[in-house]
Amino acid sequence: MKTLPVRERAYWLREPLLDLAGMKVASVGSTWRLNFLSTNRAVLDWQAFAQLPDDLLGAVVGFMKSVVESQSPASVSNTFSALRLIFRSSAFLDVLDRGGDIPLTVFTELLGQDRTDTYRVHYVRQWYQWCAAHDYPRFDKDVAFEVERLRIGGNTKGQAVLSADPESGPLSDLEITCFLNALRTARSSNVLSIEEEAALWLLVAFGSNPEQIALLRTCDVKIFETGDATQTFVQIDLPRMKKRAAFLRSEFRPRRLTAEIGEVVLQLAQNSERRRSELTNVPSTVATPLISRKKPRVSMLNTPMEQYALHLSSVEVTRLITKAVDKLDVKSHRTGQQLHVTPRRLRYTFASRLVREGVPKREVADLLDHTDLQNVAVYFNIKSDIVPKLDKAMAVKLAPVAQAFMGKIVPGEGDALRGNDPTSRVAVIDKDAGAVKPVGTCGSFSFCRLMAPVACYTCDSFQPWMDGPHHLLLDDLLKDRERRAVAGQDGRMVTLMDDTILAVADVIERIGVARNGVSV
Repeated sequence: MKTLPVRERAYWLREPLLDLAGMKVASVGSTWRLNFLSTNRAVLDWQAFAQLPDDLLGAVVGFMKSVVESQSPASVSNTFSALRLIFRSSAFLDVLDRGGDIPLTVFTELLGQDRTDTYRVHYVRQWYQWCAAHDYPRFDKDVAFEVERLRIGGNTKGQAVLSADPESGPLSDLEITCFLNALRTARSSNVLSIEEEAALWLLVAFGSNPEQIALLRTCDVKIFETGDATQTFVQIDLPRMKKRAAFLRSEFRPRRLTAEIGEVVLQLAQNSERRRSELTNVPSTVATPLISRKKPRVSMLNTPMEQYALHLSSVEVTRLITKAVDKLDVKSHRTGQQLHVTPRRLRYTFASRLVREGVPKREVADLLDHTDLQNVAVYFNIKSDIVPKLDKAMAVKLAPVAQAFMGKIVPGEGDALRGNDPTSRVAVIDKDAGAVKPVGTCGSFSFCRLMAPVACYTCDSFQPWMDGPHHLLLDDLLKDRERRAVAGQDGRMVTLMDDTILAVADVIERIGVARNGVSV
């Protein structure tokens, strides 16, 4: 059947259209522009349905209008995309050629196809049922009844988590250790921009998704005093991502930041505020995002979305994160390749570690901002009682990958910063000899509340001596680890000191190479 291009049948698209938030949707010609932050999903291009005759095009347009008025822009975009599945059905294409009603065969064909997105057929079912209920031609109420009875499976969830996929599942303990060590090191070496650094920390700390990062504004960053008013801490209000929320940024979850992350986020907020004040000819209605564009997005100015003109889209945030991960260049001990880190993997890792630490299901759901406990069930089905083996030989082998040692090796006490200060010495206990033996120097001039020498090897102020008996601490830590494993303690407790074990092993390995050109 020959049909006119959609742009020449624009009478279907001329009526004023308001979305769930009551904001006008720009519907000009053959496109609708949703009030959506994600630019790649904001436009519905009706040329995708150009081959439909007038009556069927009208049925799709009518249904999509109802979806725009009742669902979030994200749901609208998903529905519009899924409706194009109808063109995969030969029975539907036959209707286009010969006319007649849309048969049940369309659905049986779509469900019988061996594809990973078959679950999206439920959008097509919703369309058919809506059209039949509103008496559109070609939609039979009896067929709609039969369609309701069809079983349409859901999207496969949790496979990467359950299988611990090395490319798409949660990061292993060693991988997240390597990643965090590289992230901390990047702070002093300026490898990352402040935007990249903050985005990665927020993903690690809260399992956030890119859209939450994109929606953050400087006003969401707040400084509070502790209960005794002796110190302050930084809090960030994370926007909730409710599927049926009428407005973006309509609800928030306050999250307290650690001192380390708070410092980064606060600096970013101050930088963003300064850059915003330097922009000229930008309407005052345009908000100041935490991670801001250099210039406002022109397509959003003078529209209901004007306040978001300086916000990045979720796609742009993902690109920012990908670029940052590439700069860190962390290697995976499981694949031997650069560690593949995505926002989704960090979210998986965040949730998996919560479960291993004994956090209840409802609290995990709350921290992930899920309202349905079924969405977090997969994390509780992971085998968490498997503790990876770690002996001396393996520790030395993995140490360079882990990058857990943060300090600087020096030949001896006289070569260290503060080496002339006896109080700066760090020592270990030789249990066999019953003696205390120094292993290095603390280069920090500030008071440290951490326990030496265990905490020293992962501190960037520590300066281990080349002739220090570092093997004494390594042997003690490995024996203590083995004791906890034999006692059947929780896997999290067994691996508690693995970071330090790898740091000490790294020091021993580096000293061996420096002395002999070979590892010890």
